[in-house]
Amino acid sequence: MNFRNVVNSFFLGLGIGVVVVVASAGAGDAGPWALTVLASGGIGLLVGLVTEWLTSLLPIRLARPRTYFLLNGLVALVTTAAIMLGLVGLAAGTGAGAGPQGDVRDWWPVVGLVLAIVVVANVADYLVFRWTRARLRRMQASLGQASLEQEAGEPPDAD
Repeated sequence: MNFRNVVNSFFLGLGIGVVVVVASAGAGDAGPWALTVLASGGIGLLVGLVTEWLTSLLPIRLARPRTYFLLNGLVALVTTAAIMLGLVGLAAGTGAGAGPQGDVRDWWPVVGLVLAIVVVANVADYLVFRWTRARLRRMQASLGQASLEQEAGEPPDAD
């Protein structure tokens, strides 16, 4: 299990909590907003743990970077959607979504925003991986070229 991804999911959850607080209309006490951010971080941690656990169950023949990132992103998206739908159902059942502040329909833009952030974060993670891999290959090629030049007796920076 990749614990770095779990920690990243926690911080992504905190970031989503901040975005949800900023996107929410109306000001209130700092306590509920702080609890919202912390709960969002906890949900992110849960999503990260479930995602990494399910990804670790995949067969080794799927261990290609593109396949891993695609499946990991899909698992994260489905897990996040399930948790968010559960929270919407919980809000509807307790009446937290109804009343003077609005109804459960007000949750759907939040669910969409959270899922969009998860998709963007997974795509960004894959792009960073590709950029890092390309940079590593360029560095390996330059080191290989430098070692060939040293074997030939040329100075390393001679062109």
